[in-house]
Amino acid sequence: MKNIFNTGLIITLFSLISCEESWFQDVDPLKDVAEDRELKDREALPFLIKGVKVRLGTTHDNVSMLSDLLSDQLEFTQNVQNATFPSYNQVDGMGRADEYDDGSLYDDNNSSGYGYDQLGQLRKYADLLIETVSGLDAADATDDDQEAFYTGYLLGGFARHMYATYYGLEAGGDGGSPIDDSPMIYSAAMYDDARSKFLAAIDYATDAEKRILNSLIARTYLYQSDYSNAATYAGNGMTSGDAPLVSEYSTMSTNEYYQHAGVGRTQNVVAQRFLDYVEADAGEAVRLPVQAAPMQTGTQRYIQTKYDEASDPINIISWQENHLMLAELASRGQSVSVSAADAVNSVRAEHGLTALETVDLGVVYTERDKELFGTGSRLPDQLRWDNWHSTTNTDTDHEETIFGGWKYLPVSRSEKNNNPNL
Repeated sequence: MKNIFNTGLIITLFSLISCEESWFQDVDPLKDVAEDRELKDREALPFLIKGVKVRLGTTHDNVSMLSDLLSDQLEFTQNVQNATFPSYNQVDGMGRADEYDDGSLYDDNNSSGYGYDQLGQLRKYADLLIETVSGLDAADATDDDQEAFYTGYLLGGFARHMYATYYGLEAGGDGGSPIDDSPMIYSAAMYDDARSKFLAAIDYATDAEKRILNSLIARTYLYQSDYSNAATYAGNGMTSGDAPLVSEYSTMSTNEYYQHAGVGRTQNVVAQRFLDYVEADAGEAVRLPVQAAPMQTGTQRYIQTKYDEASDPINIISWQENHLMLAELASRGQSVSVSAADAVNSVRAEHGLTALETVDLGVVYTERDKELFGTGSRLPDQLRWDNWHSTTNTDTDHEETIFGGWKYLPVSRSEKNNNPNL
């Protein structure tokens, strides 16, 4: 009886496998997937614009936080509860988690690799948005066309700005990245590409957006130590009261500083000097808010609460940063419309901080450290000032020597393995 049952079951299975395919073909089409060719009409522009902005969010927070961890702003220690990611430990060690790590796996760091992949998608989506809107009949253009051109050029430029600022191919080398299986595009050429996109966006920008673009262009020149051009564009950049350009988040797509360097999960903590800033001037707590992290053992550490909600936005560029650029440029002898002291004190006044009597480059460096905390600005500042740290968890009972020498996040191993031109 059992054999008869098994035989019948096998026959039934073969019948199902060999039957006409129509039994699984009569289904509804996918509702949440669209082929590329279906997104070439004007009606698709709002969807495409939103898609680029969403990818901006998932990219900007991740790459900025990792760059702050590679710099001396954030630190990783397993003395803090819930700090478990070895990839963060390796980034904090500038490519080597400890003396036994030879650094050969840094380009396979999964946290950095994830950010690199996200950045590649942002660049691609922005460029495809320009390709799509450029293919439409200009005679029928709408406001969506204007926004698509502005968004595509702005964020295509910003993606290249991030490549030039944060990624590199080898320890001790220059920054940059390949694009679409190209040879390595080093920082100088990549910043040129970024500026060409920003300049193209100006034709589609409002007056306020033009000031944003000028500030972004000024920053690319500042990062290249081209102070004359930086002064020209910063002089036409954002002014007091301008709303910042931000990346946006939600409870479903959370801010990475909140998620892995804050109250979401206490993996990365602030460097001890931020406590010193507040101890020296209690008013600094307004722009440098922290709270105690849950500890396993050792010196009490603190997490940032600048981003204490999952949906807190992150500044990409602000009038405060433009003012600090003007202060630096004035200190470097450039002719700008405001003195270094007035520019810095305008920023400090926003937080109710007392005015400084004198401002030099050292003061600007410190003010940038405070004002631009948690925005990915510290790593390029350390690079520009050539002011590097040799320890992490500094001034604690778990201070560690840094054995790595990377000053950029690595172009991923996946990119190296699949790009025939690297």
